[in-house]
Amino acid sequence: MKKTRDEELTLALQEARETEERWRGLAARLMELGDDAMDAQLLVAFRAAREEGVVPADAGFFLVAHILTAMADEAICDEPRVRELARELDIMERAYGVGDGVWRENGEPPPEEWEALCVEYEAACDDARAIFFRAYGEEEMAELYLMDRACFHRRFESGRRFFHGLPMLPEHLH
Repeated sequence: MKKTRDEELTLALQEARETEERWRGLAARLMELGDDAMDAQLLVAFRAAREEGVVPADAGFFLVAHILTAMADEAICDEPRVRELARELDIMERAYGVGDGVWRENGEPPPEEWEALCVEYEAACDDARAIFFRAYGEEEMAELYLMDRACFHRRFESGRRFFHGLPMLPEHLH
């Protein structure tokens, strides 16, 4: 009996070493890539980790959602509707003397048309992110992002905590 357990343990340790070596090799290759190529390779690696069950389901969700959100946030400024609304916001903010998207500190409420334009801009950004998710084959993620943002954030935060522990500050959420 002891011999069988020793053999099983030896095989399990060997398999763990081989898996670790594969992941370390992938990490080393990623370090050699440029930013765009690295994002694409990270997406492939994170999807593999999620699909192979290397990490819990929410941790896999976080990995894929995190890299796709970062990639989408770089790309959405090229979306025509987002670009147009950003330009309109900029013009309105200059006209009202708003700096860095912060309304005047004199206690005066922002105009309703500015608030409405901000809501429209955020909705356009959300739509663009969901389109980006779908373009990369993440239909379920896109649906959660648009239709059940609380669930999206709950899964994202649960997965993030798997790696980082402490809760994320609310201002860092989309």
